[in-house]
Amino acid sequence: MIKIDWKKDYNNEFICPNCNLGQLSFKRIKDEKAQFKCLKCNKLIAASRRFTSDYFTRKAAAYGLGCPSATCDARQMIIAYIRAGKKNFQCQVCQARAVESNELTRYILSRYAHKNPIKFFSFEDDEWDLRTINTSIAKSEESKYMVNFSRIKYVWFKLLCKKYIYHLCKLNQAYGTIDHYLVGLRQFSTYLVEQNISKLEEINRDLILDFSVGDNPTEGIIRNRLKSLRKFLTTGQIQGWFEIDLDLIRDSDYPRQIRSNPDPISKTVREQIEKNLHKLPAPIARMWIVCFFTAMRPYELALLKKDCLEQVGKNWQLIWERKKGKKFAQHSVPITRIIAKVVQEQKEYIENLWGKDWKYLFCHYQNISQDDSTHPRLKAVPKVIPTGSGGQPLQKAILTLIKTENIRDDNGELAKFQPRLIRETRLTELFHKGHDLSVVSAWAGHRELATTANFYTQVTCEQIEKEVGHIQSALVNAEGKKIHYESMPKSFWSNPKAHELELSATHINTPIYGYCSLELDRECQKFRTCYTCHLFVPKSEKLSLYVKQRDELRDKEKEALANGHDVLVEQFSTQAERLDRIIASVEGVG
Repeated sequence: MIKIDWKKDYNNEFICPNCNLGQLSFKRIKDEKAQFKCLKCNKLIAASRRFTSDYFTRKAAAYGLGCPSATCDARQMIIAYIRAGKKNFQCQVCQARAVESNELTRYILSRYAHKNPIKFFSFEDDEWDLRTINTSIAKSEESKYMVNFSRIKYVWFKLLCKKYIYHLCKLNQAYGTIDHYLVGLRQFSTYLVEQNISKLEEINRDLILDFSVGDNPTEGIIRNRLKSLRKFLTTGQIQGWFEIDLDLIRDSDYPRQIRSNPDPISKTVREQIEKNLHKLPAPIARMWIVCFFTAMRPYELALLKKDCLEQVGKNWQLIWERKKGKKFAQHSVPITRIIAKVVQEQKEYIENLWGKDWKYLFCHYQNISQDDSTHPRLKAVPKVIPTGSGGQPLQKAILTLIKTENIRDDNGELAKFQPRLIRETRLTELFHKGHDLSVVSAWAGHRELATTANFYTQVTCEQIEKEVGHIQSALVNAEGKKIHYESMPKSFWSNPKAHELELSATHINTPIYGYCSLELDRECQKFRTCYTCHLFVPKSEKLSLYVKQRDELRDKEKEALANGHDVLVEQFSTQAERLDRIIASVEGVG
């Protein structure tokens, strides 16, 4: 038995077993037994062996608690003592300890509890309760945790599927991931029965490809079918469950996935959010400020360390780990003194909460209000910010702000918000403000300019006309050097309009007028920076527009210089200087 300090730990803790109403107040120790007095019926109750053991077990069982150890199935948890208002339980079988807390409630849920009882695990059963074998599901608040293998008809294939699902559980995969793969395997099982495939060796490449395109599925379904099967077959080969050719499914079998253009937060909505940002609790507002300025992804903000701020001379930069494929690489962006101050304030706030015990710059929050943007009951918890949809404190807080301030989009509808949109919005804004595409790409951490151009900038530029007469006069390029009609690509001879540039400022920073002397079948590496490209050919009739654009760029340069935007100063200056050369060359030819 556990040594019990009745006077210290159990005064006024128990309900009287006589009247079942009053609390038992500790009275004295007599004959090495504790005696209690009921505050309701005044009857003396002596602590007996039955009272200390059986009563404890029944009282603990009322909480629905089982042993927290993954290797112990007992539910003989008794109250060892109470400290700081929390009950501390101990298993009478393996002596494992557990403290009453929100985090442990689902984890130590009894297999025999009345609410959501945990089903004993048996590999032979067709129905599994994943809470028994998957730690992440046992700890989570998932409402779904059961998987069923009964629809898989072939015994040999069902055995392999069970091995695969058990393997995923031991890797602590989320329930959604496990269920997704099992659905794919059940569909393949049905197809095996239809094709009368009785053993693994009969599965070939043609069979898999026919299965993937059966019933005229969408491209997304085809990808999911192939992905589920490929992971299953690869895992089985690696684990030694069977021998199979891993070339049955190839990369080229997957339908090409086309990503859609970005859908950034509209300027109207963003301005309203930032106008009312001060109404949010300061730590939540700082999440928006840091995330927006750096164009971070939600998971990057969640894992941002306290030591992310670095000073280089008079300048500051933010450094964090960014995922590249399956690895993480260090990424950094320069920041202003204002952003540096925001980061310093957040670091001081976190250290005041938990000191050195918490290594991240931001944390999770509970009690976020749905109708009060000040969130008076907000409670910080030392937990990494969840990145799942709907669970992020920033998302909840901004949605509350939208609701309380009646923030509407351009269509008059109540605005919508997801943290992932911040990145798209910031990168699009950087481009529209005049930053070169290469600068935006570096800021985003993209390996290729095409990624930035295709997915983070809105481009709808079209060539206006198809056919026009030949140009007979001599031309000059952006360097001011003369070039002749015959030296242009052959495609220019047959169709000059195919090389004509008439790009307005709606989608780019500066309008582009002239010709591109690049051959049509070659890839352009300087799209939308035409005035700085030696392949750009100006049009003499656009001279007045070039002068106007040069003057506007000089004005932008002065404004950027006054605001301390060194990058923009350099960019506007470079474009203006090139336009000076173009203007001089066109005037010289004229």
